[in-house]
Amino acid sequence: MTHIRIVLITIFGSLILFTACNDSDQLKVKSTKVSNDFSIETAKTEIDAANMEFVKLFNTSDSVGLANMFTIDGKSMEPNEPAFSGRSEIQRHYAIVMKAGNNKLGLVTTGLWGDEKMLAEEGEYKFMDKNEKVLDKGKYIVLWKKEEGNWKLFRDCYNSDMPI
Repeated sequence: MTHIRIVLITIFGSLILFTACNDSDQLKVKSTKVSNDFSIETAKTEIDAANMEFVKLFNTSDSVGLANMFTIDGKSMEPNEPAFSGRSEIQRHYAIVMKAGNNKLGLVTTGLWGDEKMLAEEGEYKFMDKNEKVLDKGKYIVLWKKEEGNWKLFRDCYNSDMPI
């Protein structure tokens, strides 16, 4: 009789545990579907527009506008120098770059991943002088973060494909 009681308690306990686990999994799936309005296609369109604005600002030597495309705590991490943190450091750096005559930029996105909180963009870039001579070309990774309802550059990092 005790064996039967142990078997019944084990079966009953397993059923309760299985049902509880199964119900919580269904709730997770339901809540994810209801609250997730994010679309990677929409995000790509928004990032493409932001990149067009970034290129326009760079090519017209607007270092203030370009720095404002970064989050307040944004960083520009370029090769062979310390990171530029915050909009004022980023603005000062790009002003120097633009005054040196490096005021033509081309960007091509080759991949985009993420969710409504953060996107990772992979791409290729070209820096050119005023005569369209290529000064540098390579690849980049940008982490985009929503700030004030807009995608802004949170982390920007690139490196050259050209020999030193």
